[in-house]
Amino acid sequence: MSPHITASTFYQYLACPLQLWFELHEKKKKKGKVSEIQKKLFERGRAHETALAKSLGLTAATVELEDRDEAFTRTLELMKEGKMIYQGTLLDGTWIGRPDFLVPKRGKSRLGGHHYTVMDAKLAREVTDEHRFQLAFYALLLEKIQGVRPRYAAIINVEREEIRVDINEFLDEFHLTLAEIEKILAGEKPAPFLSSSCKESPWFGACVAEALACNDLSLLHKLRRSEYEKFRNAGIRTIKNLVDADLRVLPNRLAGISLARIERLRQQATALWEDTHIVHDTPELPETKVEVYYDVESDPLASPERHYLHGALVSKKGKLDRSAYRAFLVRNPREEGRAWLRFCVFIQKLPKEAVIYHYGRYEHQVIRELTARYGAPPPALSRLAEMIDLQKVTQRSVIFPVTFYSLKDIAKYLGFRWRHKEASGLNSIQWYNNWREQAGSAGGKKMLRDILEYNEDDVRATKVLKDFLAGLKTAEV
Repeated sequence: MSPHITASTFYQYLACPLQLWFELHEKKKKKGKVSEIQKKLFERGRAHETALAKSLGLTAATVELEDRDEAFTRTLELMKEGKMIYQGTLLDGTWIGRPDFLVPKRGKSRLGGHHYTVMDAKLAREVTDEHRFQLAFYALLLEKIQGVRPRYAAIINVEREEIRVDINEFLDEFHLTLAEIEKILAGEKPAPFLSSSCKESPWFGACVAEALACNDLSLLHKLRRSEYEKFRNAGIRTIKNLVDADLRVLPNRLAGISLARIERLRQQATALWEDTHIVHDTPELPETKVEVYYDVESDPLASPERHYLHGALVSKKGKLDRSAYRAFLVRNPREEGRAWLRFCVFIQKLPKEAVIYHYGRYEHQVIRELTARYGAPPPALSRLAEMIDLQKVTQRSVIFPVTFYSLKDIAKYLGFRWRHKEASGLNSIQWYNNWREQAGSAGGKKMLRDILEYNEDDVRATKVLKDFLAGLKTAEV
């Protein structure tokens, strides 16, 4: 029996073709757990759909039958009546669709003097490729059923704005993608291609194992898919292939990729193959007696996004005392502004010579958001604007033997270990939400300790990286 094709099939394929293959053909025991955050995102999406359905008065035209064939029969009855339908079921052969809303439009079809188009509710603000492919799938499925393909479909975004999509604009791309999906359905296994989005999948461990087993070129940090295909077509399919490649002839086989880019990628391949870092440039970091390492924890599922913990580690003359770590915790949503302003006062009172470090762009985004919500003392904002982003310094200075340049990946290479074996940003969010529900219990106290230790370990890891980079000035250049 042929596997079914659904809108989710396209979502999975666009996220990672190999993950789609795993979902269809691999043993389920190799599949990891779906994170609590992913479950909550799904629940929030369903709540968004339900609220939208109620606002449109669609409770009478909702299809809730569990049997797929019965649900399609009921949907078809409602379609013939020309009603707007919530959670209808569309069937044709191996194609199965369950769009959020089926919207009647004037115009002849097999149904009579009307036909249908699709409207999907999404938590995003903008239309993504995944949304476009899903809408095109529904439009083509409708064409099979009603004899008319709708020209336009739409999403209702998180702001409840309707964004129309022209189906015809990317039908060619849709059919090319469908052909690749059908190969996977038939059992053809695609090559692995690792990206940062892979980490969100329960098949991430299997994908990494696959890439490591064949020493795949996608282990290179930030290798673009277009570059990956060009390297494969040129016969460079593994890390070792690239390490051994002759740079005198390779650029002629890789049209569109500069020599500088090829050299950089080969350095990354060498670092991975030899399991050692390569110093690319001399990092320039200020020398001072006081250093501060800053990291923020946030819950993207809260509305608006809640920034529930600002953590700072103060190093004096390179040493940390018992009071080195400072936590500014939001104990309930009403305290977010208070915690932010307390953190600002702390920053404002730092010695003039203090240098503030962080890792990645996110802290600056949080600062802008919280300043817009609650304001901030100008002196504190001036100090925060001068923070040094160690991610930028790292990318300019060192090639590490890691696929992902997250703080955790790099710090682990440098020997740092987080205290909690399940330490992650997603778990921190879950601990925080559970702690707020169980704050007075023994379990709640442990969760609070886990939250604070995780953030403290983040800033300590940031210091480990900074000390390593500062040591390169004299040690390895």
